[in-house]
Amino acid sequence: MQYITTMKNNNILFFLVFLCVGCSDYDLKNLDGAALPGMDTSDSIIVNDLPDTGFPIDTANPDLGSLSPIAVCQVSPNPVSPPFESATWIGNNSYDIEGVPIIDYSWEIVSAPEGSGVMMPTGAANRYPFTPELAGTYIAELTVTNEDGLTSDPCEVSLEAIPTESLWVEMFWDQPQDDMDLHLVNLPGSLETRDDCYYSNCTSTAQIFFPMDWGAPGYDGDNPILDLDDIPGTGPENINIDTPHPGAVYDVVVHDYTGSTPDVYTENNVTVNIYLDGSLSWTDTRSISGDGSYTYFSRIDWSAGTITGL
Repeated sequence: MQYITTMKNNNILFFLVFLCVGCSDYDLKNLDGAALPGMDTSDSIIVNDLPDTGFPIDTANPDLGSLSPIAVCQVSPNPVSPPFESATWIGNNSYDIEGVPIIDYSWEIVSAPEGSGVMMPTGAANRYPFTPELAGTYIAELTVTNEDGLTSDPCEVSLEAIPTESLWVEMFWDQPQDDMDLHLVNLPGSLETRDDCYYSNCTSTAQIFFPMDWGAPGYDGDNPILDLDDIPGTGPENINIDTPHPGAVYDVVVHDYTGSTPDVYTENNVTVNIYLDGSLSWTDTRSISGDGSYTYFSRIDWSAGTITGL
């Protein structure tokens, strides 16, 4: 390929690019073939063998060159209710403007609520099921690569995990192999009775045989349920109530259970988050080191809509 550059009065004028095999010189002419008036062709310089830029020219549209693909990312449904409702990360609307096939869809979770261990599902363009276990915002990033090896700019999309229950209490901790148990006590009841929702009596399986009855007799909506109980890891655990009964007051307690794991005898940071009507209303992190201990975190006064640290 040869480029003709004409120099005149210290100005550089770029004219036409010609593809010519075996040519050594060109006359400078107007588009109709006539010589340009007043132009001294001795000022013309033939430049051959310019460095290859590495970008192939698109013969259909030379101005475009080679373009990267475009990543298009979505998530649906959005929001979802943790810890069982799932969403799909959607990338199959990504495209390449030049029609080059996309051969790789790379999804990554770039941000999640503290304490979350949820992973991006395996798959290709679309990833399912993604099931948040903690309330909060999850951000994923998608990049796509085409058959020519060109990679798109990243595309980010956010998923909101919002509890649908009126009362949602969740817990996680730092050190694994240190079984922490979440308790929700219906006052004026006491720990480890039918007025205490915990691993022994409040899971969905336990309530099939021995249902809790904290509010209106025979009404399930004001009874608690323990959705998640983690023993060897770092949580999370959560207890929720669809519609707490009027006048309800609850204590949130964490038990450092002994014997189910090797146990951690040094400090273990435990975080409790409390959501009222889908919004984070209270959070606290406390260091627990006494194996077998019970730590009172907070008191929830449902009628007053207040949460007080204990």
